[in-house]
Amino acid sequence: MLKPSVQIHDVDGFMLAEFWDCLRLDPAPVQDLRSRYEKHLLGGGRPEVIVDLSGVGFAGSSALGSFVALHRTARQNGGRLIFCRVEPTVAEAFRASKLDRLFDFAADRDAAIDAAKGGSSAGRPAAEPNEARPRSSPPPSAGLSRLRRQKPTTDPQ
Repeated sequence: MLKPSVQIHDVDGFMLAEFWDCLRLDPAPVQDLRSRYEKHLLGGGRPEVIVDLSGVGFAGSSALGSFVALHRTARQNGGRLIFCRVEPTVAEAFRASKLDRLFDFAADRDAAIDAAKGGSSAGRPAAEPNEARPRSSPPPSAGLSRLRRQKPTTDPQ
């Protein structure tokens, strides 16, 4: 049986989150990400969060709601969420719920990191909550496998 989890990486002081064994994204790993983000901030990490959604084929309203709460926390600390490698069905969930206007999206990790650093048009610097600005839609998935990702069985270290 698969146990959905989130794996966290530090990339230039940014938090990069990727979900494992999460063909269907449940709120539990997103809530785990929220608590780990708060520890990241307390440790002096940058407030931007990059969320790699490759392999996630479905995100329910509870998981999306948890992302909204994480977004709120990031904004309060001067940061934002940047999603990358979003599967088409998940992108549609963002569009249907109109959350595509709230979040920033990038095609891949490099573009998301560039956006977090402020160098790309895919992600934009955080705006004031009442400031109107155009938002990009999640990019269509470019050849991503519909197979779920699983944790490697050996530790690469």
